[in-house]
Amino acid sequence: MRYRFRCEYLGSAFYGWQEQNEAGKTKFVTVQSALEEALGIALRAPVRITGSGRTDTGVHARGQCVHFDYDGELDPAKTVRSVNGLTKRLIRIRDLERCADDFNARYDAVLRYYQYTLYTRPVALMREFGWECGSQNLDLDAMEEEARAFLGEHDFIDFCIPRNDGKSTLCTLFEFRLERVNDWTAVFHIKGNRFLHRQVRAMVGTLYDIGRGRYPLGTVQTIFDKKFKGERTWAPPQGLVLQNVEYKDY
Repeated sequence: MRYRFRCEYLGSAFYGWQEQNEAGKTKFVTVQSALEEALGIALRAPVRITGSGRTDTGVHARGQCVHFDYDGELDPAKTVRSVNGLTKRLIRIRDLERCADDFNARYDAVLRYYQYTLYTRPVALMREFGWECGSQNLDLDAMEEEARAFLGEHDFIDFCIPRNDGKSTLCTLFEFRLERVNDWTAVFHIKGNRFLHRQVRAMVGTLYDIGRGRYPLGTVQTIFDKKFKGERTWAPPQGLVLQNVEYKDY
């Protein structure tokens, strides 16, 4: 039987989402490995999970979607309590339910929604959940205007770290909007059908370079046209949150 759930996690506590080994020797604690261990204890059977996508080290999530197979009935409420009790307040799962046997958390997703938070003054309490740009005098209007250049379908090969796996680097962005929460907090709302490795961080880093006057408006199109020459900034991971993943029936 196949089950699915939503989860949120503190990205700074893990080495990204995907289970991995360093040179075949050292096993790092990832969100996937921590969840599989907790589910295995709760269900008393080995469990392999599939998420809607991978998040990098330091990237947080509020709405990651996961599916797994389990031979037997389970008590959703009891399983949720058990898993949440085993993950040291670093991961929380919710909305566990039985689903169709052909449901796939990764391939059935139709939209992914990220937020990226910027702080334009020095902060202490929220530094783990945003990019503290200090006292940078960012031109948020210019950043908001340039963000529109990302909308629609584009080849984002120059806004990611390619995996060289032969897969398409075409993505469609439906929203790239800047919300001014207060005088010192700005949040980008970014929605698309799919995202590549570090794509959001590359896009926000480019907007940051424009906001601080390093590069002019029109730089995004110049990069798409492969005419850009120069150094670019990568936004740090802690400002990025996977907010939600949408499906036709979930």
